[in-house]
This record gives sequence, structure tokens and C-alpha cells, in this order.
Amino acid sequence: MMNLKPSFARKLDKSGCSPLHLAVEKNNTDFVSTMLGLDHGLVSVKGKNGITPFLALVSKGNVDLVVECLRRYPECIQDVSVKGQNALHLAVTNDRFEVLQVLTGWIQRKVQRNSIETRILNKKDLSCDTALHLAAYKKDLKAVQLLLECRLVKRNKVNGDGLTTLDILRAAGGMCLDLEHNLVKSGCKEAASMPKSKKRSDFLKSPLTFWTYCSTVMTRLRSNISNESRGVFLIVCTLIITATYQTALQPPGGVHQSNDENAGSVVMNQTFFILVFVTNTIGFSCALFYTFCLLPPQSLFTLIWFSWIGTSLCVSYALSMAVISPHPMVFLSATMAFFLLFPLFLLWEFFFKRWHKTHRKVRVVSEQTEPRFSCFDCCVILCCFDCCYNTITASYP
Repeated sequence: MMNLKPSFARKLDKSGCSPLHLAVEKNNTDFVSTMLGLDHGLVSVKGKNGITPFLALVSKGNVDLVVECLRRYPECIQDVSVKGQNALHLAVTNDRFEVLQVLTGWIQRKVQRNSIETRILNKKDLSCDTALHLAAYKKDLKAVQLLLECRLVKRNKVNGDGLTTLDILRAAGGMCLDLEHNLVKSGCKEAASMPKSKKRSDFLKSPLTFWTYCSTVMTRLRSNISNESRGVFLIVCTLIITATYQTALQPPGGVHQSNDENAGSVVMNQTFFILVFVTNTIGFSCALFYTFCLLPPQSLFTLIWFSWIGTSLCVSYALSMAVISPHPMVFLSATMAFFLLFPLFLLWEFFFKRWHKTHRKVRVVSEQTEPRFSCFDCCVILCCFDCCYNTITASYP
């Protein structure tokens, strides 16, 4: 029948059960294993009250078949009933401690494209209770300790009754002082001592701050670009980073040899080196900054990872330019200043001006135009920089 009409295996009878539901109910493990081999997705067919065969196996405590379901169809861990309860809730409710051990161990070891560890471990049902709350209500101290050992379990979540796990255990009684001390030591708190979380409406009614505006604009820029365009721009930025970093390692004209008094420094004229240094550092900084902006907005780990790599690359670039420069300490300081001032300049030029323009108050008395950062200002800043540089380098022999 499965070969001729595979959809029959997903049909429900009058009682809301599929063939796999009935096999689980009758403890026919051989039939369940055979059906899983033919169609992995059958374990997530919703029956009466939203119970899937996988959730039914969890409730019955069949550890071997639970493991087989997780191995063949990992997405079944996200199944929930009409009450909003997932496999962890049902394992705690039905006193299936061994199944709970298997589920928590699998969730913490499973590597998927999108991490589901936090979402599954802290899932709330329709009563706003997590699996940890249910274990505390049942005074199942073994289940409480097992869940608290999970790295991403939020132990101070407040349920629908306004209670945390520690409040529930204290109200239930029968908790020894050692266990209470260990819970407090592990970070469990009372609901009264927890800071009150702001409502979403309060957040939306609050005035828009500058940093919130920057974050919103950056997220929009990342989200509006297509994956094809992002890939092309990232390749271009990578080539620019490679070319500019190679200039720091192998400057035009080479460096003085070891038998020279200026061994290791560039051969080119100092004026030309300053021009190469400024333009190359600007290109390197822009490429790194644009690469950071083009990273996907959903990948927070990738952004943190790139920040560490980008910082290390900037330090390496600054040291490389300082080694080949005529005055190492001066150029090292100038390079680091470039890396610090360039993002601040972009924040000022792109974000702050737009934010100030959209949030400034209407001036009724005077209609003066907003001061602009003109070319004359740029020339004055460059002249000041040149004077400061000449003053510093004048002290070197």
C-alpha cells in the first residue's frame, strides 16, 4: 500500500489517529521502524489534540524509538501539541526521566543550520510554563537538576502565575537546604528580585535613540541587498583587502637591505610613501567596513567572529606599515588613528546627519541652513594634519 499510495499513511481515522499513531499505541515497534524507513516525515503527522507519533512515543517512554525518530527526522523535536507543549513538557508530565535525558542530551549535541537549543529548552506552553516550571510543580528534583545543567536553559523565566522555578519549589515545600543553596548559587532567583521587563508597547512609545537608529538603518541595508549582489560585493571587497594588505608587505620599490643604515624601511621617497600610506589605508579600511556591512543580518555569531578577525587584521596591517615606514612609531600611531577615526567619521557623515535631519525641531524664528562639512573644512583638516606630522617628524634625525 505504501508503494502504491504513500499518502494513505498520513490519513487519519475517525478518532484522529494515523496508522503510525495506532502502532505506537499498540507498542508495535517493528511496524513503527518499518514505516520510519519508508517515510521519515510520518513521525510528525498531527493527530488528535495535535499529538504526533513522536510525541506519543515520548509520552509512552519508548527510548529506542525516540532516538530512532530523532536520528531519521531531526525536525520532529519541534513538534508541539494544541496545548503548546513540546517533547520536553510531555517527558516531564509523564515522568519519563530517561527520555528527558535523551532529549536534553540530543538537543545540546545536535548541530543544525539554525540553532534550536534555546528555543526548545525554554519553550512555553499555553499556560506560559516551561519544562523546568512543570518539573518544579511536580517536585521532580531530578528533572529540575537535569534541566538546570543544560547550558542555555533560562532558569529565571517567569511563568503565567508570576513565579520562577525557585518560587515554585519553595511554595511546594519539601526542598532540602542544600538543594536550595545550590539553586541560589547556580543563579536561580525569586520573581520579586527580578527586574520588571518592559512591555513591547513601552519600547515602541519610547523616543528613538541615535544607536537604535544606527542599528535599524544597518539592518535595513543588510536585508535589502540580494544574496547574489552580496556575494559579488564580498568578492570585490576580499580582493581589495588582499591587494591593500599585500602593499603593506611588499611596498613599491622594495625596502633597504640589511647592509644599509635604513635596513627594513622603504626605498621610495618619504612624500610618495605618505601618499601610498594614506590611500592604501583608506582603501583597506573601507573594504573591511563594507565587508562587515554586507554580512547577513541574521548571523550574530558571524558578525562577532568577523569583528575579532577584522581587529586582528587591522593590528597586523598597522604593524606591517610601521615596520617599513621611516618613522615606525609615528606611522603606527597614524594607522591606528585611521582605524579609529574612520568609523566615527562614517557614523557622523551618514548616520548622525540623517538622524539629526529627520529628528530636528522646526525652527520658526530663524531659517539658517544646517552647517555642512565643506571641502574647505577638509583642506583645513589636512593642512593641520600635515603641520602636526612635520612637527613630529622634525624631531627625528
